[in-house]
Amino acid sequence: MCFGVGRVVSQPFAVLNTTELPPALAQALSNTLPFLRCGEESAVHAFGRRLVGVSAGAEQGALQGIADDEARHAAWLEALALALPAPDAVPATDAMASFFRRLLTRDAALHFARIAALDLAVCALLAPLASRRSVLARAPEVVAGLGAICRDEARHVRVARDCAGRLGVTAQRQHALDLALRRELGVLLSPVRASMALLGIDGA
Repeated sequence: MCFGVGRVVSQPFAVLNTTELPPALAQALSNTLPFLRCGEESAVHAFGRRLVGVSAGAEQGALQGIADDEARHAAWLEALALALPAPDAVPATDAMASFFRRLLTRDAALHFARIAALDLAVCALLAPLASRRSVLARAPEVVAGLGAICRDEARHVRVARDCAGRLGVTAQRQHALDLALRRELGVLLSPVRASMALLGIDGA
């Protein structure tokens, strides 16, 4: 979707039921979805290969598990996109691809720290959609799927932070990276700020 390498998943999900969603909410979700799909594509192609390759033992196994999670998320988000109307306002694809490419670095410690910061930001985006008070409550399959992704991403944050810490990233540096990435993300997502507001997402 962002990186011109074709489909990244081989385990398609059944088309989800979104027919109970009010049209405005379905459109808002469709407008926000491209960012999440681009992020999962980035994780499948970059995170798995690069970070698993610089790790060993139990840590390598944990990271491979995360890479597998990201592939499953990408498949589910693809199924969700098929059940929604076409987006009518999205962040620019080139800008999204550039944002995710800037996370890549040969410095493994920094790479882990940036992944932790990104997944923390994704959790913040998904949490309002996955709560029991979600505006998407009329589509329980959607809420459940987004909730499962949010829980996975929270676990990924813990794993990536632990790896970054072992490689020398201090808690203070991690916090600074978290804040910087959230600011960048706010700029990137500005074209869909209205859609995010409708979904109850803080677009800070």
